[in-house]
Amino acid sequence: MNIKEILTATIDFFKKHKIPDSRLDAEVLLAHLLDIERIQLYVKYDLPLEPQEVAAYRELVRKRAERVPVAYLTGEKEFMSLPLVVNKNVLIPRPETELLVEYVIDYCQDKGIDGPNIVDVGTGSGAIAVSLAHYLPAARVLGIDLSAEALAVARLNIDKLGYTGRVKVIKGNLLKPLLKMEKDNVDIIVSNPPYIPRNELGNLSPEVRQEPWMALDGGKDGLDYYRQLIKQAKAVLVRGGIIVLEIAYNQGKSVVALFDDDWEDIKVKKDYAGSERLITAALV
Repeated sequence: MNIKEILTATIDFFKKHKIPDSRLDAEVLLAHLLDIERIQLYVKYDLPLEPQEVAAYRELVRKRAERVPVAYLTGEKEFMSLPLVVNKNVLIPRPETELLVEYVIDYCQDKGIDGPNIVDVGTGSGAIAVSLAHYLPAARVLGIDLSAEALAVARLNIDKLGYTGRVKVIKGNLLKPLLKMEKDNVDIIVSNPPYIPRNELGNLSPEVRQEPWMALDGGKDGLDYYRQLIKQAKAVLVRGGIIVLEIAYNQGKSVVALFDDDWEDIKVKKDYAGSERLITAALV
């Protein structure tokens, strides 16, 4: 069996199983297995596969048909043009979250902030933390997560991308580790917290339901973590420091209402699709 034949059969198989992006998934998995770029699949269309390669590919295809996300099968996901390690212990980085990183980069450049102290709450794979360190060469970033398994993945990415000197991670619940240390020198807090209302978790796609529920469950109304984080942030941010939060498309007004008079310049930012995606605010 050659590349063309196995791709054609897999695409048909995925379509029968109603797998979204059937062609893309078939190509990504085969390119990953063969350790080549996707474009090379078409250059080598007639290349015969070894029996062990066919068997290994069929195993990946079987798992994808069971709705295991492609990123978990390949063990990698690109974010902000950086190759990240991912596994079942972390939320898969989304393209929409790149907006949060881009906002902070632009903010620092516009304000002439050199070497900001940034805290990434709920760091997961470390995607946001390492991206900010990459694009803000003098930034110092601390990632916090309650999951030891997620922190292990974050450390892998920090090491892999060479940011062990400027990105650190610690275990903790939201900002509680900093509150205990009485740290109050943070310039920027960023977070993509769990924000899905608990009663909506069952409506998620089969792929998303395989991601860590700890990273998805936002409590009864989806706002549990925003309430805690906004309150805690006041004790660790410098005056004029900012908080940047990812939100769901329908949460703008609800999250804005959680900020009291200690905050100013509260704004809702939309993503490239026109959906509400970020909340930003500065501490008075």
